[in-house]
Amino acid sequence: MTGVKRTEFFAACVAAIALIVAAYAASLDNAFHFDDSHVIENNLYIRSLEHVPQYFTDAYTFSSLPQNATYRPLVTLTLALDYARGALNPRPYHVTQIALLLVTGALLVLFFTPIVGELPALFAATLFCVHTANTETMNLISARSELLSTIGLLASFVLYQRSAFARRSLLYLVPLAIGALAKAPLVVFAPLLFAYALLIERKSPRDAMRIAVPSLILGIALLVFLNSMNVKEWESGGGSAWGYLITQPFVWLHYARLFVLPIGLTADSDWTTFAHWYDTRAVAGYAFIALLILAIRRAPATVAFGLTWFAIALLPTSLFPLAEVANEHRIFFAFIGLVLVAANYVTTRKLAIAATLLLCIHAFATYQRNQTWKSGETLWADVVAKSPANGRAWMNYGLTQMAKGDYAAAKQNFDRAATLVPNYATLEINLGIVEGELGDVDAAERHFRRALALRPDVNAHLFYARWLAKRGRASEALPHAREAMRLSPASADARALAARLAAPRTWPDYKSAFDAGLAAIGARDWSLAVDANRAALTHDPRSADAWNNLGWSLAQLGSRDEAAQAYRKGLEIRPNDERMANNLRLIEKR
Repeated sequence: MTGVKRTEFFAACVAAIALIVAAYAASLDNAFHFDDSHVIENNLYIRSLEHVPQYFTDAYTFSSLPQNATYRPLVTLTLALDYARGALNPRPYHVTQIALLLVTGALLVLFFTPIVGELPALFAATLFCVHTANTETMNLISARSELLSTIGLLASFVLYQRSAFARRSLLYLVPLAIGALAKAPLVVFAPLLFAYALLIERKSPRDAMRIAVPSLILGIALLVFLNSMNVKEWESGGGSAWGYLITQPFVWLHYARLFVLPIGLTADSDWTTFAHWYDTRAVAGYAFIALLILAIRRAPATVAFGLTWFAIALLPTSLFPLAEVANEHRIFFAFIGLVLVAANYVTTRKLAIAATLLLCIHAFATYQRNQTWKSGETLWADVVAKSPANGRAWMNYGLTQMAKGDYAAAKQNFDRAATLVPNYATLEINLGIVEGELGDVDAAERHFRRALALRPDVNAHLFYARWLAKRGRASEALPHAREAMRLSPASADARALAARLAAPRTWPDYKSAFDAGLAAIGARDWSLAVDANRAALTHDPRSADAWNNLGWSLAQLGSRDEAAQAYRKGLEIRPNDERMANNLRLIEKR
């Protein structure tokens, strides 16, 4: 397509922006999900901008879970700015996501225009921004690293294209280095630049290599630096390298299918690695890779570059084993290559009309998919329907039921998860919580202790400490709370719990302790009520009222045996107390 007036192109740009914003309007109040819990919600360091210098020197500031604390200071900085605007209200974070997506789209227009022309470039950029599969990245706020690093890489390409001075002075590499502070695998810029010089600029292989060498050196240096900044506890979570490797070709085929037909999207797949290289799915993946290579060799230069981009972008997550075999937010950067391929074929007015219709279809589907991400319940109901063999998904869906107070439904989902992931420490923690709410104190404690045996991390200590404190066992809870705080200095919850448990709970006489117990019962702070009434009984062990209040508080915590003992002690002192006798009978009937 040729000959576009400035006013027409400007109008088309405004329409594209309106379409993108409309597609993501349904995401503005979507809840936090997945890693957002430890990167945002429980991360003490994003709650004050006074920590900004520390983001660039200490990777522990990225997450309240040390095993997830990778060095991404630029991400943490933007999250802190969002927190300053709205604390833990998700809206400012989603507004920033949409703003960054629009910046990405603008850079794509600038990058693609010299390759395919203005209108095809605008089509490709808009398709990328409204593509339904990219909702997986946009709704996961902690995946902002994809947006920021992509912006850095695209800015480097645009500078390389449009500024002779930036090329000579290597200033075009500055945005790349900045973007690396959001995500490490920007070492792919060098092979992408080589492919661009070779296929688009028509350089010889030798000249293309000479052009790519500075970015390759920088990429390797950045990778070494970024890896050195990660905390020692950081884990990739990957398993068998061979099993992961032979599965990835089929994953690539899956990603390519999602570009063409993005149905069946799932936020957390139940895919596992293949056991044998000759698995039918693996063979289908090998065939796809062979066809991809053949297409790159025979296709026009622009198409070959787009397909090469797709392949190079997927290599880092394909060669380095990660916890999830496939994850649909990984395709965000790779799809830049495929939208360029699509733009190459928008050459006539009829095709332009079809392309516009395609954009509208994607925008509508994106709007609908954003509604799936609205809450934990809507998201995990979708995941368990599409990934029924995913134990983590069943656990997370159970958490949504527990949040509603439906503990029986929560336990049912947790039990199903246990059949799929029997040695999952996080699941044991949640089983402990739900058993405690259902009143089985012994079962709850067994699950908390098993979580500690499987993985004695910050969450295992923190949630066990919470449970112990709730049952009036503050002296046992405090060491676990302190250990959680030691393991994760960024955990706001661990610090708050340790501070509360360490606060002195002493009362100088019977009256002050008894009155504190009454006040705690009125405030439904059963842990404090237990401590205060026990303190009252140290001053006056013959107080039937204190024994009664202790029994009531213990019963509310689910400690029925201890509650019954307290009532019996009180009845020994005051045998005719009808209220205490009724409370005891109620306990014994359960």
